[in-house]
Amino acid sequence: MALADQLREAILAQNPTDQQREAIFAEELEFLLRAAPGSGKTWTSCRRFIWRAANWPLRVGGLALVSFTNAAVREFKAATINVGRRDLLSDPNYVGTFDSFVERYILAPFGHLLTGADERPRLFPGPRPGDWNNRQLKVWKDGKGGRKIPVPAWEVIPYPDGTKLRFKASRTFGNQPIADAAQPVYKLLSLGFYTHAQRIFWACKLLIERPHIAELLAMRFPEIIVDEAQDTNAWLLILLNLLRDKGAKITLIGDPDQCIFEFSMADATSLPNLKTKWSIPEKPLSQSFRCNSQIAEAVRNVGGNPCFTGAGDGASEWHRAFVVEEASKTFSDSLAAFQRLARKAGVTMSSAAVVCRAHGQLESLRGKVNYTNLKGKARDLATATFLRDSRHDYRAAFQTVERIVRELTGDDPLWERIDADPNSHERMTVALAIWKFVKSPSRLPAVSQLGDTWIPTMRTQLTSLIEEIGLQCDAKLGHHIKATGLSAAQKALPLFESVQELPEVRQDTIHQVKGESIDAVLVIGGIRFWNSVVAAVQRGDNTEERRLAYVAMTRARHLLVVGLPKGHYDKHAKTWMEWGFKVAT
Repeated sequence: MALADQLREAILAQNPTDQQREAIFAEELEFLLRAAPGSGKTWTSCRRFIWRAANWPLRVGGLALVSFTNAAVREFKAATINVGRRDLLSDPNYVGTFDSFVERYILAPFGHLLTGADERPRLFPGPRPGDWNNRQLKVWKDGKGGRKIPVPAWEVIPYPDGTKLRFKASRTFGNQPIADAAQPVYKLLSLGFYTHAQRIFWACKLLIERPHIAELLAMRFPEIIVDEAQDTNAWLLILLNLLRDKGAKITLIGDPDQCIFEFSMADATSLPNLKTKWSIPEKPLSQSFRCNSQIAEAVRNVGGNPCFTGAGDGASEWHRAFVVEEASKTFSDSLAAFQRLARKAGVTMSSAAVVCRAHGQLESLRGKVNYTNLKGKARDLATATFLRDSRHDYRAAFQTVERIVRELTGDDPLWERIDADPNSHERMTVALAIWKFVKSPSRLPAVSQLGDTWIPTMRTQLTSLIEEIGLQCDAKLGHHIKATGLSAAQKALPLFESVQELPEVRQDTIHQVKGESIDAVLVIGGIRFWNSVVAAVQRGDNTEERRLAYVAMTRARHLLVVGLPKGHYDKHAKTWMEWGFKVAT
C-alpha cells in the first residue's frame, strides 16, 4: 500500500464525520471551514495539516499551520506525533502561534530594517523609571478641563481605519483615540522595543514597505492554514492579504459566532468578508461532539448558526439547558439551583464551572468588593490579593506582583540579565522571593484588611520585597500606592467583605473558558448583558454580547444553567422557554 493510502486509512480509522472527511481531504487549497462549537475544529485542522504536509506537491517551501493559543499548538503537535509523522513538524513546515510566526519569520530577521538599527527589536519587557520621564515616549491626550494627560508609547495601540493609520490609548488609559502618536511609537521601536499590540502593525508596515519580503515569505509558505480564524484582528487580516497577494493559498478555519475578542480588534465580520473578497467556498462543520442535543437545540437559538446540532440525547431528563430566576446580588439563587441540578444530573462540582460575563461578577460571587475605585498600581495589587485570597489563583497574583515590581525598578540591570537567561540562578532567586511574598498574607496583605491599613502595609511590604531582591528603586512608592479612589467610608471597611462560602467549583470569565469542554456550566451576568443578548437575537444582530453568551453556553456537555436577574427574568422568561430552556424549580 502506498504511503499516502496508508495515511488516509490511518486518518479514516479515527472515524471522522462526513463533514470532517470532506475538509481533511479537500482538493481545494483555499476554503472557509465554518466550525461550530465542539465540532472538532482543532482535530480537523490538524488532520488537514498532516494530509497536506505528507503529500506536499512542491519541491520548495512548506506548510504553515497557525493558531492563537499554545494549547491548540500542543494539540497539533501531539496529534502529528501520534500518527508517526513527527518529521512534519520541522522545517520546511511550521506549526505554532501567529505571534511566534511573526517573530520568527518577519521581525527577527528583518525588524531592524524599520529603523536602520544593527540589532533586531524585541518585545517590550516593561517600563524603566527613566522611560516614564522620557518626553519622546509620551503622547498627550485631552483630559477634563482642557488638561493634557500623558500616555506612554508602550500604552499606545495602532489600528487601521480604512486606508489610514490611527492610534488609541490602551484600556488602562481610557481606550480612546489619540493623535500625534506615530513618533513616540517609532521612538520606542528605535530603542529596540515594541509591545504585543504593536507587533503585527510593525510586521505589516515592513511587508508593505518592502514587498519583496512578503513575496519571499509567500514562497516559503505557499499554503497557510489559519485555525481560530475568527480571532484574527485587523492587522493580521492585512498580513494575510499581503501574503495572499504574493501567491500564498490560505485556508480559514473558525466560527464568526465565537468571535469574542473585539477588545483586541478581532472582527466577527472578517471571515464572511474574506470569503467574499477571496471568492473561496465555505464548508460546514456543524455537529458538536461536546453539547448534548437538548443543550444544542436551545443554544442554537442564541447563536447565529441554525445548523448547529448536538452529540446525541442526554442521559437523563436533567441533562439539558435550564434558566433560573436570580434575585440576589451575590448570585446565591443561581448557585443553589446549579448545585441542586448538578446532583440530579450526576455531575460533580469538581467537573463544573461558574462562567461570568465579567470580572465584576466573579468578585460578587465571593462577597462585596470595596476596592473597585482604587487607582493604578494600588488597584492592581488589590486585585492580586483578591485573586490569591478568594480565588486561590496564585499564578495570576504572582504575575501581577512581578509586573509591578518590574515597572517600579525597570532601570535595574538585573532585569536585562534574567530576561537574557530565564534559567539562570538570578532568575530563580527573584521568582522565589516574589513567590514567597505572594504566598504569605503577612507579606502581601490580606484582602480582608481595612482599606486605611492595607495601603500603608502594602507600601511597606513592597519596599521590603524590592530591597530583599536587591533592586534599585528610584520611584517613590507613596506616589504609586495610595488610597486615591477610596471614600472615607471605604477606608474603614475591608477591601473585600466575604458574605458567603462558595462551593468548591471553578469560577472564570467567558474569555478564560473559550475552547474548553465542561460537564456542567452556570452562566451568570448582569441585567444589561442579558437584555442586550435577547434584543440582539430578536433583531438578528450578531453583537459581541450575543456571541459571548453563545460561547459561554456551548462549553457545557451535560448540564447548562443560565442565571437571569429578576428584572430580566420577569420580562423575558417566556422567550427563553420558547428557545428550549426549562425553568429550574
